[in-house]
Amino acid sequence: METLSHQELREDCYIIEVDKGDDMKLAVIVGSLRHSSHNLTLARVLVERLPADTETTWVDLRDVPFMNEDLEANVPSSVVRVADQVLQSDGVLIVSPEYNRGIPAVTKNIIDWLSRGSTGNVLRAKPVAIGGISTGPIKTLVMQSQLRPVLAHVGAVVLTSPVLALSVGEDNMTAEGVVSEKTSLHFDEFTRALLAHVSLYSEAQR
Repeated sequence: METLSHQELREDCYIIEVDKGDDMKLAVIVGSLRHSSHNLTLARVLVERLPADTETTWVDLRDVPFMNEDLEANVPSSVVRVADQVLQSDGVLIVSPEYNRGIPAVTKNIIDWLSRGSTGNVLRAKPVAIGGISTGPIKTLVMQSQLRPVLAHVGAVVLTSPVLALSVGEDNMTAEGVVSEKTSLHFDEFTRALLAHVSLYSEAQR
Protein backbone atom coordinates (compact mmCIF):
# COMPACT_ATOMS: atom_id res chain seq x y z
CA MET A 1 0.00 0.00 0.00
CA GLU A 2 1.29 3.43 -0.92
CA THR A 3 2.10 5.62 2.06
CA LEU A 4 1.56 9.36 1.93
CA SER A 5 3.82 11.20 4.36
CA HIS A 6 1.72 14.36 4.44
CA GLN A 7 -1.47 15.01 2.53
CA GLU A 8 -2.65 18.58 2.40
CA LEU A 9 -6.36 19.10 2.87
CA ARG A 10 -7.71 22.55 2.05
CA GLU A 11 -10.64 23.76 4.15
CA ASP A 12 -11.93 27.24 3.33
CA CYS A 13 -8.86 29.52 3.64
CA TYR A 14 -6.44 27.29 5.48
CA ILE A 15 -4.53 24.07 4.95
CA ILE A 16 -4.34 21.20 7.40
CA GLU A 17 -1.56 18.65 7.10
CA VAL A 18 -2.60 15.08 7.75
CA ASP A 19 -0.05 12.41 8.60
CA LYS A 20 -1.09 9.23 6.75
CA GLY A 21 1.86 7.13 7.79
CA ASP A 22 -0.42 4.64 9.52
CA ASP A 23 -3.95 3.50 8.72
CA MET A 24 -6.43 5.48 10.76
CA LYS A 25 -8.68 3.61 13.21
CA LEU A 26 -12.09 5.17 13.74
CA ALA A 27 -14.75 4.03 16.20
CA VAL A 28 -18.30 4.89 15.09
CA ILE A 29 -21.02 5.32 17.72
CA VAL A 30 -24.64 5.71 16.62
CA GLY A 31 -26.91 7.03 19.36
CA SER A 32 -29.98 5.13 18.18
CA LEU A 33 -30.87 1.46 18.49
CA ARG A 34 -33.51 1.51 15.74
CA HIS A 35 -32.78 -0.88 12.88
CA SER A 36 -33.74 1.69 10.23
CA SER A 37 -32.31 4.69 12.08
CA HIS A 38 -31.74 7.80 9.97
CA ASN A 39 -28.56 8.37 11.95
CA LEU A 40 -27.28 4.89 11.18
CA THR A 41 -27.86 5.68 7.50
CA LEU A 42 -26.02 8.97 7.89
CA ALA A 43 -23.10 7.25 9.62
CA ARG A 44 -22.87 4.69 6.81
CA VAL A 45 -22.86 7.43 4.16
CA LEU A 46 -20.08 9.27 5.98
CA VAL A 47 -17.98 6.13 6.43
CA GLU A 48 -18.29 5.37 2.72
CA ARG A 49 -16.57 8.68 2.03
CA LEU A 50 -13.53 7.92 4.18
CA PRO A 51 -10.28 6.70 2.59
CA ALA A 52 -10.27 3.00 1.80
CA ASP A 53 -7.50 2.30 4.31
CA THR A 54 -9.50 3.73 7.24
CA GLU A 55 -10.18 0.95 9.73
CA THR A 56 -13.73 1.45 10.98
CA THR A 57 -15.17 -0.19 14.10
CA TRP A 58 -18.94 -0.05 14.50
CA VAL A 59 -19.69 0.15 18.21
CA ASP A 60 -22.71 -1.96 19.18
CA LEU A 61 -24.68 -0.42 22.04
CA ARG A 62 -27.69 -2.76 22.05
CA ASP A 63 -26.49 -4.81 25.02
CA VAL A 64 -24.99 -1.97 27.07
CA PRO A 65 -26.88 -1.50 30.38
CA PHE A 66 -27.63 1.82 32.00
CA MET A 67 -24.65 3.22 33.85
CA ASN A 68 -24.92 2.04 37.46
CA GLU A 69 -22.21 2.33 40.08
CA ASP A 70 -23.38 -1.00 41.51
CA LEU A 71 -22.09 -2.64 38.33
CA GLU A 72 -18.61 -1.13 38.49
CA ALA A 73 -17.17 -3.78 40.80
CA ASN A 74 -17.59 -6.16 37.87
CA VAL A 75 -18.02 -4.05 34.75
CA PRO A 76 -20.36 -5.74 32.24
CA SER A 77 -18.58 -7.42 29.34
CA SER A 78 -20.49 -5.29 26.82
CA VAL A 79 -19.14 -2.13 28.44
CA VAL A 80 -15.61 -3.55 28.56
CA ARG A 81 -15.89 -4.36 24.85
CA VAL A 82 -16.98 -0.85 23.92
CA ALA A 83 -14.33 0.77 26.11
CA ASP A 84 -11.64 -1.34 24.44
CA GLN A 85 -12.92 -0.44 20.96
CA VAL A 86 -12.73 3.25 21.80
CA LEU A 87 -9.34 2.86 23.48
CA GLN A 88 -7.89 1.14 20.41
CA SER A 89 -9.24 3.80 18.04
CA ASP A 90 -7.44 6.94 16.92
CA GLY A 91 -10.70 8.88 17.06
CA VAL A 92 -14.45 8.60 17.50
CA LEU A 93 -17.37 9.63 15.30
CA ILE A 94 -20.66 10.04 17.19
CA VAL A 95 -23.80 10.28 15.06
CA SER A 96 -26.88 10.87 17.16
CA PRO A 97 -30.52 11.90 16.89
CA GLU A 98 -32.13 14.55 19.07
CA TYR A 99 -34.97 13.54 21.39
CA ASN A 100 -37.22 16.19 22.97
CA ARG A 101 -34.60 18.91 22.47
CA GLY A 102 -31.92 16.90 24.17
CA ILE A 103 -29.34 14.10 24.10
CA PRO A 104 -30.86 10.61 23.70
CA ALA A 105 -30.37 8.22 26.61
CA VAL A 106 -28.40 5.81 24.41
CA THR A 107 -25.84 8.48 23.54
CA LYS A 108 -25.52 9.93 27.04
CA ASN A 109 -25.35 6.50 28.68
CA ILE A 110 -22.30 5.33 26.75
CA ILE A 111 -20.49 8.61 27.39
CA ASP A 112 -21.22 8.23 31.10
CA TRP A 113 -19.79 4.69 31.06
CA LEU A 114 -16.69 5.70 29.09
CA SER A 115 -15.95 8.60 31.44
CA ARG A 116 -15.66 6.35 34.49
CA GLY A 117 -12.45 5.24 36.12
CA SER A 118 -13.75 1.67 35.95
CA THR A 119 -13.48 1.81 32.15
CA GLY A 120 -10.26 3.83 32.08
CA ASN A 121 -11.92 7.12 31.08
CA VAL A 122 -11.06 6.22 27.50
CA LEU A 123 -12.53 9.42 26.04
CA ARG A 124 -9.91 11.58 27.75
CA ALA A 125 -7.76 13.30 25.08
CA LYS A 126 -9.58 11.32 22.38
CA PRO A 127 -10.46 13.31 19.23
CA VAL A 128 -14.21 13.18 18.66
CA ALA A 129 -16.49 14.49 15.92
CA ILE A 130 -20.27 14.61 16.16
CA GLY A 131 -23.11 14.82 13.68
CA GLY A 132 -26.79 14.06 13.45
CA ILE A 133 -29.98 14.08 11.43
CA SER A 134 -33.64 14.37 12.42
CA THR A 135 -37.06 14.78 10.86
CA GLY A 136 -37.64 18.17 12.49
CA PRO A 137 -36.64 21.72 11.56
CA ILE A 138 -34.24 22.08 14.50
CA LYS A 139 -32.21 19.23 12.98
CA THR A 140 -29.96 18.08 15.86
CA LEU A 141 -28.58 21.48 16.81
CA VAL A 142 -29.91 21.50 20.38
CA MET A 143 -28.60 18.00 21.04
CA GLN A 144 -25.19 18.96 19.68
CA SER A 145 -25.08 22.16 21.74
CA GLN A 146 -25.57 19.98 24.84
CA LEU A 147 -23.29 17.14 23.78
CA ARG A 148 -20.22 19.26 23.06
CA PRO A 149 -19.77 20.52 26.64
CA VAL A 150 -20.45 17.04 28.01
CA LEU A 151 -17.67 15.60 25.85
CA ALA A 152 -15.36 18.48 26.73
CA HIS A 153 -16.03 17.89 30.43
CA VAL A 154 -14.92 14.24 30.20
CA GLY A 155 -11.74 15.32 28.42
CA ALA A 156 -12.51 14.55 24.79
CA VAL A 157 -11.18 16.89 22.10
CA VAL A 158 -14.24 17.83 20.08
CA LEU A 159 -14.22 18.98 16.46
CA THR A 160 -15.99 22.36 16.44
CA SER A 161 -16.32 23.04 12.72
CA PRO A 162 -17.95 22.31 10.37
CA VAL A 163 -21.22 21.47 12.11
CA LEU A 164 -23.08 18.50 10.65
CA ALA A 165 -26.78 18.81 11.51
CA LEU A 166 -29.40 17.81 8.96
CA SER A 167 -33.12 17.37 8.41
CA VAL A 168 -34.34 14.34 6.48
CA GLY A 169 -35.40 15.40 3.00
CA GLU A 170 -34.49 15.56 -0.66
CA ASP A 171 -32.68 18.87 -0.15
CA ASN A 172 -30.35 17.21 2.41
CA MET A 173 -30.39 13.40 2.71
CA THR A 174 -33.36 11.10 2.26
CA ALA A 175 -34.25 8.25 4.61
CA GLU A 176 -32.70 5.90 2.05
CA GLY A 177 -29.38 7.75 2.12
CA VAL A 178 -29.70 9.67 -1.15
CA VAL A 179 -27.68 12.86 -0.74
CA SER A 180 -28.25 16.18 -2.48
CA GLU A 181 -25.38 17.82 -4.35
CA LYS A 182 -25.07 20.61 -1.78
CA THR A 183 -25.09 18.18 1.13
CA SER A 184 -22.56 15.95 -0.63
CA LEU A 185 -20.11 18.86 -0.70
CA HIS A 186 -20.79 19.47 2.99
CA PHE A 187 -20.14 15.78 3.76
CA ASP A 188 -16.82 16.01 1.94
CA GLU A 189 -15.87 19.08 3.99
CA PHE A 190 -16.88 17.33 7.21
CA THR A 191 -14.94 14.14 6.50
CA ARG A 192 -11.83 16.14 5.56
CA ALA A 193 -12.07 18.02 8.84
CA LEU A 194 -12.68 14.76 10.73
CA LEU A 195 -9.57 13.14 9.27
CA ALA A 196 -7.44 16.20 9.99
CA HIS A 197 -8.76 16.47 13.56
CA VAL A 198 -8.17 12.81 14.37
CA SER A 199 -4.73 12.83 12.77
CA LEU A 200 -3.66 15.92 14.69
CA TYR A 201 -4.82 14.86 18.14
CA SER A 202 -4.20 11.13 17.87
CA GLU A 203 -0.52 11.94 17.25
CA ALA A 204 -0.51 13.85 20.53
CA GLN A 205 -1.66 10.68 22.33
CA ARG A 206 1.27 8.61 21.05
